[in-house]
Amino acid sequence: MKYIKKLPETDRERSAKLCSEGWKRLKEPSGMLSALLWSLSFLLLNAGIYLWMLYDMYLPFRDFLSAAQTDFSFSVSLPDLLFGFAALFLFVLFHEGLHACLIPNVLKSDRVFWGLNGFGAFVYTALPIPRNRFLLITALPFVALSFALPAALNAAGLLHGFTAFLCLVNAMGSCVDCLNFFLVFFQAPRNSTVLMNGMETYYL
Repeated sequence: MKYIKKLPETDRERSAKLCSEGWKRLKEPSGMLSALLWSLSFLLLNAGIYLWMLYDMYLPFRDFLSAAQTDFSFSVSLPDLLFGFAALFLFVLFHEGLHACLIPNVLKSDRVFWGLNGFGAFVYTALPIPRNRFLLITALPFVALSFALPAALNAAGLLHGFTAFLCLVNAMGSCVDCLNFFLVFFQAPRNSTVLMNGMETYYL
């Protein structure tokens, strides 16, 4: 695994070579900005599903909503704010770590990369990956951190407001992952292999 400052750009020569070898490109957004715009619907959907689950299982959240309808105030100190940003950053790192842990040969491969950008942290691989494993890599942080984790914490009596908020942010931040999952799931055949080339995704 190597550190890089930003996501790799698309290699046009490699794109041409992949097409000549029979790889097919997904119909997908052409850049990060368009991908974010495409993923807005998933952001809203993810948030809605998560909040519905939270309302169903976590009584303090229902009480919070009831109080917000009548009398709601909010204050935060600077130490609390700094702690919140630090916790959120660690949560993002854990999110990306879950992506990375399922990538084949992640620690030794020179075609797996990680870095930090304006959106937080990222993990990227140029390795060919079986389609079903690619889907699992894409979905794991969303399912684990926004559904399995709060459910487990709630069952143990350890879920609280800030943790629930972090899980909500993770659900909303997983919108691009969900878009990628959707595109690969419906376009790449079941037994195909998926390969990234910058912002382009191919399957064979």
